[in-house]
Amino acid sequence: MVELILSRHGETLENRRHLLQGQLPGTLSPLGLQQAEDLAERLKNETIDAVVSSDLDRSYRTALAVAKRHGLEPQPTPLLREMDWGCYTGKRLDDIDWYNLPEGAESMETLLQRAKDFLDYIRREFDGKRVVAIGHGAFNRAILTAYRGKTAEKMLELPIMGNTECIRLTL
Repeated sequence: MVELILSRHGETLENRRHLLQGQLPGTLSPLGLQQAEDLAERLKNETIDAVVSSDLDRSYRTALAVAKRHGLEPQPTPLLREMDWGCYTGKRLDDIDWYNLPEGAESMETLLQRAKDFLDYIRREFDGKRVVAIGHGAFNRAILTAYRGKTAEKMLELPIMGNTECIRLTL
């Protein structure tokens, strides 16, 4: 069994502009840096055995704040990366048509499979531990969908997690 605390990176400058960052690094805004510190403060009295994060800078920097409070180093993994938006990368979130993604964008089915692979990785590598995972808005929806055993289309019914919001799962 693994206790997973799933969170999202702090606010980025790109979030403020409603831009799809996809697999770009992203830059934490001053508020995002404060959110990372606030998340670390909220979790400071909890037993945390490991902190994993997306290998993209916005998530890694958020994870670093949490990990430091526990004497840990974040373990980055590309499994936790945000959805690859293809040619939508850098465009406004309002422009996206989730039901007709352009060629080159990661499909909902591929995203869901990657989320299943991430959950398998967590179960395999961190059995018996409490793990904080810092990911991304769309990908965290995929994780929750996979966790609940739902289909890729059901992912769109879930809200995007707020920056540094936490959801607790038992695997």
